Amino acid sequence: MVLAAHHRRDRSTAADFEVPVFDEAAGVLVVVDYAERWDTADLLTLLRDAHVSGRVPVRVLLLARPAGTWWDSLKGRMQRDLGLVPSRRELAPLERESGITRAGLFAVARDRFAELLRVPGAGAAAAPPALERHDAYQLVLTVHMAALAAVLAAERGQDAPVDPARVSEFLLARERDHWEAMASPRREKPLATSPEAMGQIVYTATLTGRLGYDDGKAALARAEVESTQAIGQLLKDHALCYPPAAASGPGPASPEGGSAAHASATVLEPLYPDRLGEDFLALSTPGHSYDFPVDLWAQTASARLLAPPAGADGGPGEHGGVPVWARHAVTTLIEAAHRWPHLAQRQLYPLLAAAPHLAVHAGGAALARLAELDDVDVELLAAVEALLPGHRHIDLDIGAAAIASRLAGHWLPAVTDPAIRAQIHDTLALRLFRVGMHTRALAEGNQALRLWHQVAALNRAAHLPDLVISVHNQATFLAEVGRRVEAVSFSEEAVRLYGELVELDRDAYLPGLAGSLDNHALLLGEVGRRAEAVGFGEEAVRLLGELVELDRGAYLPGLACSLNVHALLLGEVGRRAEAVGFSEEAVRLYGELVELNRDAYLPDLACSLNNHANLLAEIGRRAEAVLFGEEELRLQGELVELNRDAYLPDLAKSLNNHALRLAEVGRRVEAVSFSEEAVRLYGELATLNRDAYLPGLAISSSNHALRLAEVGRRAEALLVSEQAVRLQGELATLNRDAYLLGLANSLSNHAVRLGEVGRRAEAVLVSEQAVRLRRELAALNREAYLPGLAMSLNNHASRVGDVGRRAEALLAGEEAVRVHRELAELNPDAYLPDYLQSLVTRGYVLLENSRFRAATTSLAEALLASRELPEDAVQSLVGVAANLLRLAYARDASAVADEFRVVTGQDIPVWMKQPPSATAN
Repeated sequence: MVLAAHHRRDRSTAADFEVPVFDEAAGVLVVVDYAERWDTADLLTLLRDAHVSGRVPVRVLLLARPAGTWWDSLKGRMQRDLGLVPSRRELAPLERESGITRAGLFAVARDRFAELLRVPGAGAAAAPPALERHDAYQLVLTVHMAALAAVLAAERGQDAPVDPARVSEFLLARERDHWEAMASPRREKPLATSPEAMGQIVYTATLTGRLGYDDGKAALARAEVESTQAIGQLLKDHALCYPPAAASGPGPASPEGGSAAHASATVLEPLYPDRLGEDFLALSTPGHSYDFPVDLWAQTASARLLAPPAGADGGPGEHGGVPVWARHAVTTLIEAAHRWPHLAQRQLYPLLAAAPHLAVHAGGAALARLAELDDVDVELLAAVEALLPGHRHIDLDIGAAAIASRLAGHWLPAVTDPAIRAQIHDTLALRLFRVGMHTRALAEGNQALRLWHQVAALNRAAHLPDLVISVHNQATFLAEVGRRVEAVSFSEEAVRLYGELVELDRDAYLPGLAGSLDNHALLLGEVGRRAEAVGFGEEAVRLLGELVELDRGAYLPGLACSLNVHALLLGEVGRRAEAVGFSEEAVRLYGELVELNRDAYLPDLACSLNNHANLLAEIGRRAEAVLFGEEELRLQGELVELNRDAYLPDLAKSLNNHALRLAEVGRRVEAVSFSEEAVRLYGELATLNRDAYLPGLAISSSNHALRLAEVGRRAEALLVSEQAVRLQGELATLNRDAYLLGLANSLSNHAVRLGEVGRRAEAVLVSEQAVRLRRELAALNREAYLPGLAMSLNNHASRVGDVGRRAEALLAGEEAVRVHRELAELNPDAYLPDYLQSLVTRGYVLLENSRFRAATTSLAEALLASRELPEDAVQSLVGVAANLLRLAYARDASAVADEFRVVTGQDIPVWMKQPPSATAN
């Protein structure tokens, strides 16, 4: 099944789009023509649209004229934001790809046009002599236009036009003949609009694109079409010549649910194909040397259409002081200027020089095409660049990068001042980074940094602020290309330099220091240096708190974000009780911000609620965690209602987390339904965008398997767990460094699932793989991955013990206890619960080996250590240890009593003498 996607700007209708039925489709191909004219945000929304395909494979084909910066930056966004791996194919001339000659293509098109138009003898019409040598005839469209012109010329007994511009001239003359025929007095109902006025309406429509009725009236009024007819009559007559597209049936897919089902609600249907419309603009506007009659009215038509409003904003045809058709008009002029120099010099450049904001309004793709014009004035580009936002902008970033590249290419060869050269490189690096061109950004950042070091060595006081910004940015660039260890050294240097600046001028540079501390903390956490990260995060929070005291409105969002990050870092080092205080404050501040601007901060509030709920669960406040999780789910549902595409992934993640929290409070049956829904949503997302959402599907599948096992549905759990392992293996094959940890986790969990259904020999093999991968990870980064290795060793001890390989079980158990003890000594808050688990597991293995005294030692140590933790955090573990001690006492009362007394200094309690329960572990 093939769908054509149209942008909402091209569908001025409120009609809902009815999604086709995909059940019998083998797949869906969504074709986006003129993709370069779409907002980047809307293209990304379309690519992850959950309504497009249901559960069938989907592919999206973007058709665009330009490549270059537009494509490179869009590709970066698709890779970074959606996890896609897009491919690009630059279409060579058809004869090179298929072996079809231009003459052959011309002949096929000529014969078909002759058949359709019923022109006998047109099959003998010769191809234009320029067909094989003119570059424009590399395009199939141009060849087809020449074929149509040849048939029409044969019908009239005329010579066919030769070069492509003459072909357009010939076809446009036929359009004029059509207008004259429609207005002829000999016609039963002649049009009231004269051919001259119709030409001006077509000119206007080509610039504005189709519009709603009121906007269409405003456009013709602004254009000052030369006619005595009322504007309403002009629009009706134009619609008779150029009926709205697909007026009789449902239209193609739109990313916002639009269709052409009520296309009659639109007016000013443009002249198609677009290339012919652009040629009409050029040939109607004075400044060319062709015979096509120019219209002096056209000399200022564009300026009138795009002039600022005379009165207040908000009237028909206006939006924020800019005509609603401005984007289409400027984009069309830029595209036409690539082939018609007089349009560039006499129309486009003067227009944008007087109103550079119109170029910004046209969007990122149009800016990128503007930057590609050979003769564009760099001063004009500089004026446009000055209006671009300094921060990230999802649409304009593409054009900003292209303009920065063009300006840098012009200025750098002529500039000798190293400070100015450094600024150019810095600006370009940031612009490139924001569109995902990270490798180029890193190279430009290197150039800037080298120059700043050079000038700072000569005048440190003057250039230290520039140097520190460049160092800070370089840390970010390095991290984004995966060179995080190097990035840490740069972020560390940025912190040091900002500290030096703060000593000189605290008020000016304190915000920069706070930002660099936050960035450094995040990078340290990413390389496993979590204890250090906490210190820097703490300082960032303190400084932002100080700044909020000075200017609450300016710095409150930064403080809320920093509190949230600091809470996460504290949680990672086991200081969860402290972390909860920070996450609670982040929730409170985001709640305050939501009161001020709900649209801006509601997603942040939902995120902070999720983090807070996770931390509450980790410190045993599980009932509260569930309540916060429920509130977060409510907000996520609200966000999904507003924008399903943007927030569905967050909802899937929240469902997954909430299932875990429900299970922790014993609501396991409910938990299964939430984890099942999480898997379903991730499956839906992965169907639309496998690369982006496969990791989420893999993780949620592994967690769902655990939820199923907890309610006794072990056979189902095993199937879901097998899927999780398969998906993680697929991911690790694509990117071993990124997904090796996920594969190790899923293997470890799968070993447990296999053991639960009695497939113990297989469980051991899978567990061995998990331990091997954990050792590999720990060898790369011991601090980051040693906890995972300890846990896998603990689980592996149980697995090999189940199959009677008791010597191996003892070795694995001893190593697990040793590693967990090492971790617990470094950070008791984080790792004491896991140390207890390893002691209990070792006790179980020793008990299975009939080493009752040694088992008692391990289990008694676990009971003693459990006193240092909240009872509800280790209640189930203490229960297992106690039952194992009863079992040991039942088998060798004397030895167990003696050893218990040695370890604890107490006689055995009464409960140890009670019979053990049926399940010991």
